[in-house]
Amino acid sequence: MFALVDCNNFYASCERLFRPDLRGQPIVVLSSGDGCVIARSNEAKALGIVMGEPYFKIKPLCHTQKVHIFSSNFTLYRDLSQRVMSIIEQAWAHTEIYSIDEAFLDLSTMEPILQEVFCQDLQKNILKCTGIPVSIGLGRSKTLAKISNFVAKRELKIPVFNIDNHLDWLKRIDVGEVWGIGRQWRKKLTCQGICTAYDLTQVDVHQLRRQFNVAVMWTALELKGISCLQLSDDTAPRKTILSSRSFSTMQTEFESLAQAVSMHSHIAYEKLREQGSLTHCVCVFLRTNRFREDLPQYEQSGSIRLIMPTDDVRLITQHAKACLRAIYKPGYSYKKAGVWLTELSDKSGYQFDLFQARCEEKLKTSANFLKVLDKINHRFGKHTLHLAALGFNNTWDAQFQFKSPAYTTRWTELPSVCNGT
Repeated sequence: MFALVDCNNFYASCERLFRPDLRGQPIVVLSSGDGCVIARSNEAKALGIVMGEPYFKIKPLCHTQKVHIFSSNFTLYRDLSQRVMSIIEQAWAHTEIYSIDEAFLDLSTMEPILQEVFCQDLQKNILKCTGIPVSIGLGRSKTLAKISNFVAKRELKIPVFNIDNHLDWLKRIDVGEVWGIGRQWRKKLTCQGICTAYDLTQVDVHQLRRQFNVAVMWTALELKGISCLQLSDDTAPRKTILSSRSFSTMQTEFESLAQAVSMHSHIAYEKLREQGSLTHCVCVFLRTNRFREDLPQYEQSGSIRLIMPTDDVRLITQHAKACLRAIYKPGYSYKKAGVWLTELSDKSGYQFDLFQARCEEKLKTSANFLKVLDKINHRFGKHTLHLAALGFNNTWDAQFQFKSPAYTTRWTELPSVCNGT
């Protein structure tokens, strides 16, 4: 038996936590740079606001319907997510943190008669300790737990639901809502008369593998209650690291783009060091604003494969700027840039190049430099000490016009209460 704990409208719930006056009010959270919608409350959904919609398109609607707009506050969301997940992990050890607002629990070692009561108590405890409402779905597989959570949250609007006792719900769930079935698979399945989750369970699994792929076959087996997906190791290191962000205003000059790429190189480096990996390849991409059809469009990427893998921020930044120089074209207004580190390997053991001289003294000096850099930034805050390539007046950096305070992580932004005296 699996359980899926999913925070309800997580970003909106985080914003409401310190603003009780927003309960029952429509809320929209925007992406970095206040570009497009990345989260909505139920009230905003009812107004027809869809995910990914550019803010400038819904701005008149938000004004007339008095929708509360927030810039993304990932510091707040990350902190509250960690609090929710710590409560879940304290309650049950067999847990997989699936995303910032979702976690799977493997309850197979718990007595079946206790499972629903356990989930009800867990839901109440999370709400009591964090103020974040969650829905919990139970099922004999991870896919059934996903569907069960969907029914609990969207259809029944109850905190806990076990679909094993109500498998008739599969006949009401569109096949496109099934976890693992995307838009393209949905089109192909519906063309063959497979329109609901129940329909998918009635098809021969070997036929599904021949016509689609093994993932669709596994999904069908999971819907039948045959578990094919176990809890994964969330501590496993990433295979790639990406840092990117849209600019607050479109950029045309190479120097401002170079500063942005240097910043993303630093962010990617921090993630690389955190998991103890080295990168063999540095990639950079540039993109104009695809929503500005009145402007010329350009999108390009470039990469450099390193002779020796590295985690040195200076080398990563140097190669990233070289990639940028190769793909940059004047005359375009750029909206987004990013750095992508690929072909990662474990730092504890890697193969040196046969034809590259290895200088132990140089490697030791580099390791000491990075160690000091990490210690200073860990103690005094990120980017306290950084390369001059990042610049000092980042006009390109994303603006957060509607950002809420960092209520839980910054002393100067703690909420204050007036006692009326």
